[in-house]
Amino acid sequence: MEMTRIFRNMAAATAATISLVFSLGAAAQGGEETFIKAQASFERGLRGSESDNEAAAEHFKRLSETDTGNPLYLAYYGSTFTVKARDAWLPWKKLKLGEQGLDLIDKALKRLTPEHDKLVLRNVPLGIETRLVAINTFLQVPDRFFHRYESGKTLLAETMKSPAFAQSPPQIQARFYSQTALVAQKEGRKADEAAQLKRMLELDPQSPDTAQLQARLKELGA
Repeated sequence: MEMTRIFRNMAAATAATISLVFSLGAAAQGGEETFIKAQASFERGLRGSESDNEAAAEHFKRLSETDTGNPLYLAYYGSTFTVKARDAWLPWKKLKLGEQGLDLIDKALKRLTPEHDKLVLRNVPLGIETRLVAINTFLQVPDRFFHRYESGKTLLAETMKSPAFAQSPPQIQARFYSQTALVAQKEGRKADEAAQLKRMLELDPQSPDTAQLQARLKELGA
């Protein structure tokens, strides 16, 4: 029951990040139509539709097999498995699906090269989007089962120091600050969490999460 609760919380927290990344990320040449379908299906899957998540998984599977040089497709394909883990009933199946998804994301990260930070998809470096998917997943999956929290923190810190991060749109940078705020919250550093949330709002004042962020800042007395 605890894994079910954690996975559902993870999906809710991921939805805003994924939605923004998809709205800014471009479809690769030759796969645009499939990418758009995958985008729509995946977002519906995050909101609770198991059938749509299954459809998204099939789309991203085909995309990753067709364009093997694009790690972003593989990373998102892996993320569909974590949603499947959320929806699974049996604990052993949750673990299996979660591990499958994380393995795919690991493969996506291994495929990243410096060139991927130069490839820009609608103003977003492809390498940055891929890392964002990985970071968000690593920080959200239950660490007692998957042990990815420290890896997520390390990747987050390294990515935010990169030139590609500095060249990313403010809305994408804001998503990274949401991750640093999450880390601060998990570690009980309230002042730091507030600072990260404020930075996020500065970068993306029109964020759909603005009301929630302001409510959290009020809770923190900031």
